Amino acid sequence: MRFISCITLLLILCCCENVSAQENDSLLKKSYQALKDGYRNLAYSKPKIAEKYAEALFTKATNAGNILEQHEGILLQASSKNYFGDMDAALNHINIVILYATREKNDSLLIKATSQKGKTYFTFGKYKDAIYFYLQLDALARKTKNIRYQIYSNHSIGSIKNIMGDHEGATALFLKNKEIITPIIEEKKYHTLYLNTLIGLISAYTYVDVETAAEYLPELKEMSIAQKDTDALSYYFTLQGIVDYMRKDYDKSLTVLHKADSLVSLLGTKRNLYPICRFRGKTYYEKKMFPEAITEFEAIKSLQKEIEFDDFKFREVLSLLANSYEQIDSTDKALENYRFAHDFAYTDTIQKQITHTNTILKEYDTKTLEDKISSLQLTSKRKEKQNKSLLFISIGLLISLVGLFLAYKKLQRNNKKKFDELLQKLSTEPSKKDVSEATINKFQISDEKVATILEGLEKFEKSEAFLHKNTSLVSVAKKLNTNTSYLSQIVNEHKGLTFKKYITQLRINYVLHALKNDKVLRSYSIKAIAKELGFKSEGAFSRAFKKQTGIYPSFFIKNLTAIS
Repeated sequence: MRFISCITLLLILCCCENVSAQENDSLLKKSYQALKDGYRNLAYSKPKIAEKYAEALFTKATNAGNILEQHEGILLQASSKNYFGDMDAALNHINIVILYATREKNDSLLIKATSQKGKTYFTFGKYKDAIYFYLQLDALARKTKNIRYQIYSNHSIGSIKNIMGDHEGATALFLKNKEIITPIIEEKKYHTLYLNTLIGLISAYTYVDVETAAEYLPELKEMSIAQKDTDALSYYFTLQGIVDYMRKDYDKSLTVLHKADSLVSLLGTKRNLYPICRFRGKTYYEKKMFPEAITEFEAIKSLQKEIEFDDFKFREVLSLLANSYEQIDSTDKALENYRFAHDFAYTDTIQKQITHTNTILKEYDTKTLEDKISSLQLTSKRKEKQNKSLLFISIGLLISLVGLFLAYKKLQRNNKKKFDELLQKLSTEPSKKDVSEATINKFQISDEKVATILEGLEKFEKSEAFLHKNTSLVSVAKKLNTNTSYLSQIVNEHKGLTFKKYITQLRINYVLHALKNDKVLRSYSIKAIAKELGFKSEGAFSRAFKKQTGIYPSFFIKNLTAIS
């Protein structure tokens, strides 16, 4: 029976693979534009199918050697990675596209990539980084007179203002965008922007004037259904639930938020569960249904660990969770979460995020939390005794940390010295090595042939062909119309290096000057830079850089940025 079951399972898997292969073949027959349009139409309603369109675009472009469309595919893949919560993968994809677009001076692609980078940082709550790239996007959009991306950058900054508590400032930006888009709403490319504007406007108004927020909800619902935008429809139900909560219509709020939950679960966008769980938990809390409230708030804690979003209102969640535990006489859990709420207020990330508002700090002020902790500590039955061995371990650990710190500082000083020497060296243009007659005569080939190969190598260096990842002794010899033996001998004698070390040195020298002169390049990941230089991996690049310069590329970039 087990054998038959295994055979049946294998047959099912084979059938699935055949179906998947047929789907991929079908997509690869579509044009580049059809694949991009398909992705955009499905991105929010059927994100998993949209992801297949992005993969198909990349595969089709790669097979055809179309570099531009290949990078368009990479950018759509980044959008999918962002949608499904993989920030690192999304940023790596985007950095590759930005590097290419900058090098090729392709403003259109650069605008798209910059927009996607801002969106990715925004999605994961990295608002400081998001604003930086949205301001870059705004400058690029104005330079190229791209109204669509000017609207988008305004919208994104408005969303951040709303999150940071500047609801009136956010409302003003969303209303401005609505005025701009309304006359041109018939153009299909502005539909998603208009939907997003309505979502942002309603979200901001819920804190300024809840009745005005409610007036915009029917329009959001109607347009979401008309455009078959499931993602926007999930936002409608979420915002309707928040409005009902603000009106203290708690039963209706719970009903609507359950509908939003169903749609978000269908789409697979876990991040969008955060406001649903938050307001559902607050609703249960107001109804004094504390076990249910605990379930919702604990779900948010799990979500925060999984997705690692930054939201300064998370402290409110922790405080309500602790109070809910206290209401059901779970003292230890209450104490644990009050401590968590207290510590959370003082993390460096959160302090930077709450520049424009102290709303949560006022509602759950630190003094109140400290008093609550002290009270629970006195009544808690789980008082821990002091352990002398813990003291000795702590002292030993402290000594070790001091030793590590001193060693680290010494290493930093040595690296800084090497950095200064390297910077000084880069400031002076290296002189080219003369090829003496004596050197040429060492070869057992004609002087004319040697001179031809050396001239070819000079052109090879100027064209920066050494950046191609498939550069090898065989490929270069073929380009120079010579054989590998002659080329290897000439590189050894003239450059004083093996061919492999010669290529590595060219790449490192290239990136040293590029990083020194290009601020934008310094913002890319090491992995993205390594790939553009032709290295097979981030590690290979870092080791080669360290071997040639004495410091790692990350240290070099950090210090260049500091003195800029």
